[in-house]
Amino acid sequence: MASKNERRGDDAALARELDAWLAGDRSRRHVLAELLTAGGFAAAAALAGVPGAARAAARAGRFAPAADLLLRHAAAELAAPDTPLGKAQHDAVRASTEGPQDGSAFRAVQAAKKYKGQSITMTYEAGLQALEPTNFSGPLWQDLTGVASNVVGLSHPDQYSKPIAEHIAQSGAYDILDIEPAWIPSLADGGVIAPIDEFVAKHMNKADLDDYHPLYKFLPTYKGKRWGFFDDGDMFALYYRRDVFEDPKLQAAYKQKFNQDFRVPRSWDEYDQAAQFITDQLQPNVYGAAHFRKAGSPGNQFCFYQEYRANGGRLFDAATMRAQLASPAGIATLQQMVAANKASIPGNNDLDAVAQWAAWLQGKVAMIFSWPPTGRMSENYAQRDKAINFIPSSAIAGKVGYAVIPGDAPEMASGYVKALTTDSRNPESAYLFMQWSTSPPVSLVRVMLPYTLRDPYRLSHYTSPIYRSLWPAAKEYLVNLSNSANVSVVDPVIPGAQDYALSIDRMCTAVWAGEDPKAALARAAAEWDGVTDRIGVAAQRAAYEQFLKLPGCYPDHTIAKLGMAVTLS
Repeated sequence: MASKNERRGDDAALARELDAWLAGDRSRRHVLAELLTAGGFAAAAALAGVPGAARAAARAGRFAPAADLLLRHAAAELAAPDTPLGKAQHDAVRASTEGPQDGSAFRAVQAAKKYKGQSITMTYEAGLQALEPTNFSGPLWQDLTGVASNVVGLSHPDQYSKPIAEHIAQSGAYDILDIEPAWIPSLADGGVIAPIDEFVAKHMNKADLDDYHPLYKFLPTYKGKRWGFFDDGDMFALYYRRDVFEDPKLQAAYKQKFNQDFRVPRSWDEYDQAAQFITDQLQPNVYGAAHFRKAGSPGNQFCFYQEYRANGGRLFDAATMRAQLASPAGIATLQQMVAANKASIPGNNDLDAVAQWAAWLQGKVAMIFSWPPTGRMSENYAQRDKAINFIPSSAIAGKVGYAVIPGDAPEMASGYVKALTTDSRNPESAYLFMQWSTSPPVSLVRVMLPYTLRDPYRLSHYTSPIYRSLWPAAKEYLVNLSNSANVSVVDPVIPGAQDYALSIDRMCTAVWAGEDPKAALARAAAEWDGVTDRIGVAAQRAAYEQFLKLPGCYPDHTIAKLGMAVTLS
């Protein structure tokens, strides 16, 4: 138990971190939720009172007898049983009720039954993300265990700030938090979240922990402890038009101009060259690429982080903790990004992620790199759900290929971890829900739900015959996500991460407007040094040392470089 003086110190540090966070209140999740829900959430919310398809399915006798009784009365919204999603939901219910009995889903359900009548409160990003526990996992958990759940939808900045405020007030308002991995050091050191190692040892089947892709297995760890379960594989990948890259006329013209094969680009210089060539050949019908470069979108920081590190850049000097942005790698990265902007669709620098998706889905561009929902939207899988069916129908279904990001250092951009609060009044009950909802069979359903923006992260997700059946090329999509995770770099998982990211965003925006890259890099480096000094050089050096232990901190320390790469057929 911390002393009062220790707690005051923790609270003061948290307050400073909170002030810094509130200076920048937009993130990938914030933007996606804001823009997507503007068109679709009202319709989706109406679904909450509609009985699920499970009742009709159960009456038709299409589920195994052991699961039939639950499915007849399920409060959760379940898909039709003859669909891939319905089959996955049936398998999740069966694993929770019948086993295998050593599985983490079954063990969590059995252990949680003694807490029947309790209620747990979890934070989620408001909008599409919060629909999942509201419509599926929360009601199904109550059906299985008698433990109710309360979903608190928060804006993305509030997902960080509200738990800190409630912890300082000792309110016990939340049991489970949805947090970005980058927040773990601040929330762990501040006493907001608790390590779960003892619960894992007591309740979890180790094989289910090993079912995580190694990148995601390690991301929730800090100072030798596990601070939650990873729950969202936000892996950047390259999506490209196969019909463009396989066009014989374009192949011949590219060969004639560059004396090179026209192929999916493998370096950032080749990416810029291919994008400009496509634009020159096919505009105004098709442009080479599109990027989310809009200030505050976000996107600039993720794009810079992956290219900068692919170019050999280092974030800090490990001894002095002075920023290393103003470097040849920094200049090369910004020059490459400017070249990509020039080769892209008009208005590129004002696009956010959703506008980029719209241009892509309408067939206006030949390449984009983005988060995994891109693959599902490209095949019109996501649009079938009323919550987001306002996203344009895909004009490129069946024409999309998948590749690792050029430079072989794709960003694992954001993501979510389910974390247990130190102030939870029902810690074991809350933990058991975390274990169950992220278990292989249940999490498969959750990453298949069209509307939630949750993305695959388990080996069993990538190899699932059900997921691979969603569209003809779904297998290639899933294998590419795993291949990308093998060589991925991750966001800086250190205190002040949001301030560092906002500085990168301002730097990039200034360069898009014409500022000299060298001057912009120098100013951003000075801003980074100011953040580091505010937090404390010694404290930040210790945090950076922890970051350097994470697979994916740099391209020379990836899952592949460490000999843990996953190979899928």
